[in-house]
Amino acid sequence: MRVVAGKYKGYNIKSPKATNSRPTDNKVKEAIFAMLYPIKDEACALDLFACTGQMGIEFLSRGAKYVVFNELNFKNYDVLKENLSNIKALNFKTYKKDFRKCLESLNELGESFDYIFLDPPYKDDYIYTSLKLILKYDLLSKEGIIITESDRNLDFSDEFALQIIKEKSYGRKVIKFYKQYESDISR
Repeated sequence: MRVVAGKYKGYNIKSPKATNSRPTDNKVKEAIFAMLYPIKDEACALDLFACTGQMGIEFLSRGAKYVVFNELNFKNYDVLKENLSNIKALNFKTYKKDFRKCLESLNELGESFDYIFLDPPYKDDYIYTSLKLILKYDLLSKEGIIITESDRNLDFSDEFALQIIKEKSYGRKVIKFYKQYESDISR
């Protein structure tokens, strides 16, 4: 894995030796950022299930003002911290919490994000629960975008009054971009 563009372009991202993680492929990562181009100036991003931190690092590389990384697995968290140390970035915060506790903490701090990337373990309803809490805590900024990566075609647009603005399949992976309907935006 490597950073594909920006300030840290070409940096090799270390990954955990465990086989239970599935980092986003470089071609999928490139496609995600091509669909987001250009990244908003002074953007804040959240990589909620960060693993190695590669998606959040890509946001930093492309000029994000600030990125929050969360990873519960201690081996993955160590790799995440090493990757961030190696690029010598300063504009980030890391959490090692269950994603629900992380979102609660971010709510208590009054955080708001322009981009939220969700790539949780595929076996559970983590995307559903994450979306529910992100919207409950109002963590998505006005015109913010939530990017989901899943192993099947999940659609939460009706249930959460979210609008799918882009979607693409890459083999088993389905990438979707959501934003709130205009009438639901309070910021």
